[in-house]
Amino acid sequence: QFVKRVVDGDTFVLDDAKDERVRLIGANTPETVKPNWPVEPWGPEAKQFAQEFLADGEVRLQFDGPRRDRYGRLLAFVWVGDRMLNEELIRAGLARAELNYPYSAEMKNRFRQAEGEAKAAHRGIWSDKIED
Repeated sequence: QFVKRVVDGDTFVLDDAKDERVRLIGANTPETVKPNWPVEPWGPEAKQFAQEFLADGEVRLQFDGPRRDRYGRLLAFVWVGDRMLNEELIRAGLARAELNYPYSAEMKNRFRQAEGEAKAAHRGIWSDKIED
């Protein structure tokens, strides 16, 4: 699969016949393009991180739980080589781990650990405040 463009930190468009939108499972980045919503702190950095991570264009999608969200976007773990964008955004402090959705306990544990690392190092969204 190839990436056409990054919409924001947790959403991008595939370069396929349908221009499918993909939403990352379990990683929620600050908003940058939500209608009638301000650009949130660390949102532009999350988008830039995703653009750089996906710069080669080729990704592997891994599905777990529901295939689509209520907006019709594909829900996936997104891999470039042996690195997962969802996890790397969380580890960089540019996304919160979303653990209340139906996906594997193994991935939730990975995301919980990555978020713990980001909080401990006061990275990104965790640099401005300590509370959850």
